[in-house]
Amino acid sequence: MSRSLFDSIQEIGERLSLAPHLFLCLDFDGTLTPSADDPALASLPLDRLQLLQSLSGHPLLSLAVISGRERSDLQGRLGVPGITYSGNHGLEISGPGFIFIEPTAVDCRGELQKLTADLTSRLQTIEGAVVEDKGLTISVHYRQAAPAQWEGVRRIVHAALANRNHPFQLTTGNMVFEVRPRVHWNKGDAVVWIKNRLATADALTIYFGDDTIDEDVFAALAEGITVKVGNGLPTTAHYQVETPDEVWRFLSWLEQQFGQQPLPLAVNGLGSPSFRE
Repeated sequence: MSRSLFDSIQEIGERLSLAPHLFLCLDFDGTLTPSADDPALASLPLDRLQLLQSLSGHPLLSLAVISGRERSDLQGRLGVPGITYSGNHGLEISGPGFIFIEPTAVDCRGELQKLTADLTSRLQTIEGAVVEDKGLTISVHYRQAAPAQWEGVRRIVHAALANRNHPFQLTTGNMVFEVRPRVHWNKGDAVVWIKNRLATADALTIYFGDDTIDEDVFAALAEGITVKVGNGLPTTAHYQVETPDEVWRFLSWLEQQFGQQPLPLAVNGLGSPSFRE
């Protein structure tokens, strides 16, 4: 059972103080920014972008942002140099001097386009249902559809994927159906791959995520600090916060620790009223 991140901050601070390096990995929608009715409107204010840039500039911290969005879309919304960006739930990754795209997902591109056209045709009668072709995956958003239509969206998506020889798997997220290639690679694999590329073997990993698909990461990082954002379904994450604003409070506190003393991190001020607000 996960515990409050804030209630456990002294314990976390002690672990940080012993860490030779930190690998900080963050989901985007629902974690760094609230999930928007229209995903195209999601953005971060300048002060929060500057905080990410400050953290990414510390020599003993490696920073990655991983999302279900296309990598190019994610990178365009952040634009912070030095960060590793991973899109399509880890199927595509780019960082300083490297790029990775899962090869089986590339091979499925033609079939994905056909499925996108089929889903778009089937869902055109349901107002508010949006089919998003993200190059390597498909998202079917229904946040803007009337609640009475949600079951209809579910039936149509399942029907489009039923009884056909296709290379895809279907998962559910926060008001979205995700269609991904059936590959032996998930978001947890991607986070571990990025860590091995960026950080030392004994680096302490901190991961924040809000959705069911983040459970793959929580399971892969049993020795790290894993944080579920939001309440709802049971989680295997060690800790929990309620909102993206609380994620940013933690990130601000982390930046303050770097400012006080180089790693090993200082733990001054842990649990103080200024942290909790």
